[in-house]
Amino acid sequence: MGKPMADYVKLPELDEYKEWFKNFADLYREDGILQVTWKTNDGIMHHSGMSHRAMSQLTRVISLDYKNEIIIYTHIGDNWMIESDPNGWETYAELPRQRFEHQYFDDTNLIKNMIFDLQVPTIGAIPGSGFHWDSAMLCDVTICTDDTVMEVPHAQGGLVPGDGMGLMAQHYFGTKRGNYYMMTTRQFTAKDMLNFGMVSEVVEKGKAVERAWEIARMWKKMSYENRTIMSDLAKRPLQKLLVQDLKLHTVSEQYGSLLSIAAGTLGDENSGQQDEKYISRVNDWRYATTDMQKPQTARSWVEMPKKAGEWFRDLENSGKPNPFAAKDVKPYRPKK
Repeated sequence: MGKPMADYVKLPELDEYKEWFKNFADLYREDGILQVTWKTNDGIMHHSGMSHRAMSQLTRVISLDYKNEIIIYTHIGDNWMIESDPNGWETYAELPRQRFEHQYFDDTNLIKNMIFDLQVPTIGAIPGSGFHWDSAMLCDVTICTDDTVMEVPHAQGGLVPGDGMGLMAQHYFGTKRGNYYMMTTRQFTAKDMLNFGMVSEVVEKGKAVERAWEIARMWKKMSYENRTIMSDLAKRPLQKLLVQDLKLHTVSEQYGSLLSIAAGTLGDENSGQQDEKYISRVNDWRYATTDMQKPQTARSWVEMPKKAGEWFRDLENSGKPNPFAAKDVKPYRPKK
């Protein structure tokens, strides 16, 4: 066989891009199965402009590595993402260029890269409650633990729910039910998600990633070609949905945020729209109570951010550890 005029382009290997994204994800591959575990440094993931961008960038990079035959997305620790980096939003707030790039590109890429770039089977393994569940719910198959509670929280914080979570609620739950959860910010449980069609299986606490590996190994019994084509079919309904509606949703959220910034109503719990740096204390309270699993009222809507702020300040003053801010956690490793 003769020598080609030009060889294949050299793309990054796992050891290289594993280092690039080490502050945001732990990457572990075994027998072609890649486990992506979201984190921040050596602890749970803290939502920030930087992590938001890294999530979409990593998905694009791993899609270029054909050694990744099946991908599992999960989160370090006992929950999905709940905490936020209070200092991780400075560039996100800069107008006009930085804010535009974060909301116009990053918000969209976080969603579409999962569906259009990844052409292999994907499994979302949710270890517990949290928000920004996009990467887990966009997988071909999604597993959650029986204690998992989730939500589309934007509207109660003054945001247009356009980052893709509201769109997925409409898609999975049906229009009326999806609208209800999107527009009232009421939380939905693991049982709700299974009944509504948002998750594929509910397992006991601590078993989500283990079950994901079991399914991945089952798929490995199929030929590489057939399971890859099967995954393309699994993604097709979401591909059509995103082509039609994703950009409209993301741009709508961006426009609403810019209106709040222009009106000067972006700030703390006393403001019309909460600034991103207050996400942690709001989320911590929402997941520490069962209040948000009930139908919401005008009174609860107004009191929620203030209750969250008071709860967070009391926690700080008491010196008690935040139940959601655990740092001594290790990524899951499958048993061999």
